[in-house]
Amino acid sequence: MNDLGKFAVIGAIMGALLLVGLLLQPAQTTVVEAPVAVATAEVTPAVPVVQAKSLEMLDPIYSEKAVFQDSTIRVSFDISQDTTGVETRVPFWLHNTSRGVINVLWDRCSIQLPEGNTVSVMSEEGLKYGASSTISIASACDLFDAMVPMSELTWTENGYVVSYDVLDKGIFTIVLAIERDKVTPEAPCAKQEIAPAETCGQPMLQQVQMETQPGCAMECAAGREVAYYTFRFIIR
Repeated sequence: MNDLGKFAVIGAIMGALLLVGLLLQPAQTTVVEAPVAVATAEVTPAVPVVQAKSLEMLDPIYSEKAVFQDSTIRVSFDISQDTTGVETRVPFWLHNTSRGVINVLWDRCSIQLPEGNTVSVMSEEGLKYGASSTISIASACDLFDAMVPMSELTWTENGYVVSYDVLDKGIFTIVLAIERDKVTPEAPCAKQEIAPAETCGQPMLQQVQMETQPGCAMECAAGREVAYYTFRFIIR
């Protein structure tokens, strides 16, 4: 009995020590980490930068804006450019400054490309809508169109497309054929009038000069003619 008592006392002491140890051990806490938000920068697609080019007229006069005017036409040329490059077409605005009707004869117009090859051109409006090879412009009226070299056209199922990066390779030349009234600007017009009868009883024709405004020579119509305008350009 004494031994059992000793074992019971020792067991009680060991149990008490174990209980004290458990009570003195700090409680374990579970730490839950909060999710960290990572900011994602939006990627903007790169926009291609197009270097704007301009068209200069070298002949028959120099014009930084590619504009020409005389007593028949006022014409302004431009280039067509996008992110791919310079299109092989020449937009223009043509104004009739004469007193009569003028005709643009497309079948007589041409363009000499920078490489030296001369080719026929067509009206862009004609390509789209099947217009004739001649278009008439009344006095003080306008035509907005574009010249397209025939050699630079490619026909597809959806129509036609033009080439790129041809006209900006050097100097190119455009020949524009305009049918107009013949003019004689050297002298004012003259008309015939019947003068009073002379002693022989026959009236006499005399030339009477028509009046003109100071500093202005009158243009006298004398049939029709075709004027060929030659323009040289460079794209810078």
